[in-house]
Amino acid sequence: MGIIGRLLGGVVLLLILGGGGMFVLAKQAPSVANGLKPVTASTQAAQSFDTKVDALNAAAAEAKKTGKAQSVEVTFTQEELTSKANGAGSTLTDSGLAIADTQVHLAGGNIVATSSVTFQGFSLNVGVVATPIVVNGQTQIVIKEIQTGALPIPDAIKQQLNAQLGQVIDPKKLGLPIDVSNLTVVDGKLVVKGQAKP
Repeated sequence: MGIIGRLLGGVVLLLILGGGGMFVLAKQAPSVANGLKPVTASTQAAQSFDTKVDALNAAAAEAKKTGKAQSVEVTFTQEELTSKANGAGSTLTDSGLAIADTQVHLAGGNIVATSSVTFQGFSLNVGVVATPIVVNGQTQIVIKEIQTGALPIPDAIKQQLNAQLGQVIDPKKLGLPIDVSNLTVVDGKLVVKGQAKP
């Protein structure tokens, strides 16, 4: 084998190692996931979530029937939120962002969500740190940070991920029929307080 053959072999080896390195970097967990225990999704937890939303709907119906506002409080666990997030399987957004294997952690006043995300044919692990807030009786999730493990991504893609993830984790999709007065993350739970108005 001549010098050209060895050079071509070396180039092929570098390409293979480089591609493998990129794969390993893309699959590393974001640092926001460090120290978080896995949250187990289950059909039972998803049903528990639905039961709690049904109770809120019942309070809203009662408020309409009686003409009197009903105070409500509901607590969602990490397991319920994770199970509900994974209930539909992989989520595909309009821009081609596929989200799967979501884990929702509730700690330090924040929601920390980790997912496997496929974007434009490239798969990586993403961690999102967000804070729930209440504005005029409506819940909002403010994304504070997006991490992609050891692989940096350009700001333009990060902005698109931010916009798409904001839509995916929009609290309005929870279907809560109440005006929320307080939203708190405490000890692995999301506590929602509010009023079902007539």
